Amino acid sequence: MKMMRRSLLAVMLGGLMIQPVVSMAAGDAAAGKTKFATCAACHGADGKGNGGAFPALTKLSAADAETILTAFKKGDMATLKAHNLGGARYGTMAPQAANLSPADIADLAAYIATLGGGAEAAAAPAAAAPAANMIKADANIGFGHALFSSCAVCHGAEGEGGKLLNAPKLSGLPVSATTSMLEMYKSGKQLGPYSYVMNAQAKYLTPEEIRDLAAYISQMNVKGANNNMAQTE
Repeated sequence: MKMMRRSLLAVMLGGLMIQPVVSMAAGDAAAGKTKFATCAACHGADGKGNGGAFPALTKLSAADAETILTAFKKGDMATLKAHNLGGARYGTMAPQAANLSPADIADLAAYIATLGGGAEAAAAPAAAAPAANMIKADANIGFGHALFSSCAVCHGAEGEGGKLLNAPKLSGLPVSATTSMLEMYKSGKQLGPYSYVMNAQAKYLTPEEIRDLAAYISQMNVKGANNNMAQTE
């Protein structure tokens, strides 16, 4: 009986040993591009970032992007620290990564790699040039300046950012980035630990006010910008 049990055990173990190792499937960059729309609101459609608060992603390989997104999802602070991340960035990214599935992370990582961060980028088709920082013709920059007085309490009179609530620098952000973020805050989306402040600020903004704020912010401290403050509503 003992001999039979040993034989059965040997067969079972042998079967386990010859099972092929299943590797994690590579992400789908095309699917990742669609999912990247939310990321683009802060990091830019081209992944080049929008200032210190929203770093460039173009130097990340697929492996690095997957490691970082997984760390944000799991709260792996040691890994984030190794990549010089954490702090306010963790507060912003953790809610974004919380509901990502492993497949979502793999797809996003595959797409991020095509932005310039790894060998995967070489095989990727050339991306279209990013859209220019276009201000809508009917944008009222002067009114946007007036509206910004509320923003200045936290973000600084020049949009330079402030210590209060770790408010990030805003000056010079592209129209598309500011518009996307304000629309997400207006809808109640959580983008970080202080989202409750921005949700309240953006809740009652009209589309026209968002347009004007975005136009004004894009021109702040930009050399040669057309700061037409005389234009009023």
